[in-house]
Amino acid sequence: MQPTTILAHTPLAPPHSGGKRAKEKGQPVKKTPLWCLIIIVGLLVVVSHTRLTAHPSYAKKGLASWYGKSFDGRQTASGERFSQHEMTAAHRTLPLGTKVMVENLKTGKRAEVRITDRGPYADPRRRIIDLSRAAADSIGMVEHGVGPVRVVVTEPAPVAQEADYEIQVGAFTAYTTAWQVLTQVQDRVPAAYIAPRDGPLGRYYRVRVGPFATERQAEQVATTLKRRGYRIFLDAVPDATPLG
Repeated sequence: MQPTTILAHTPLAPPHSGGKRAKEKGQPVKKTPLWCLIIIVGLLVVVSHTRLTAHPSYAKKGLASWYGKSFDGRQTASGERFSQHEMTAAHRTLPLGTKVMVENLKTGKRAEVRITDRGPYADPRRRIIDLSRAAADSIGMVEHGVGPVRVVVTEPAPVAQEADYEIQVGAFTAYTTAWQVLTQVQDRVPAAYIAPRDGPLGRYYRVRVGPFATERQAEQVATTLKRRGYRIFLDAVPDATPLG
């Protein structure tokens, strides 16, 4: 995703002929002080390089829909290939890579997903997020197709830089559930661990695998986990960023 830039427009200077008219009337021509020009240019540089990010307190209620097999393998807005078995979602405005917690307001079930695509575009006044089939199934809304949800940002999109890669196998409100999943995963992938996290909806526990030095290594393990029925997503973790 290309950084979003705010374009600031500077008013056009008055036509040169206006200056001539002032001189003809014997009135002095006012010049803008140099220090004013320096401040204006500085502000424009700062504003034009400001990257819009998801506010950590972002929360919104609306309808969620889901998309599945017919979209498998298609390139998403992030450049990644869509998989209905991964915990991802499409959102119209949140920066790609943002992680959000989606809560089914009918069942209370929650799932953490990563924004990798743009949408939904059908019924945009009411629908606020498009979930992968895996994510929709996790909160119990596959059969209904569309359902009321609350979407809350749990982690802003990482700033582009050198990164390691990790796999998120799940996010659970109960530590015992996270521990059960961890022990199952560790039988096949020893580099799994639990990362506690205090989110906007309370404390929860991520089950993560990694880090991996390359995306390819992470993708190979992710493929194995998906074949075994785990609902995962691949995550780039910038260097020097605390895991979890």
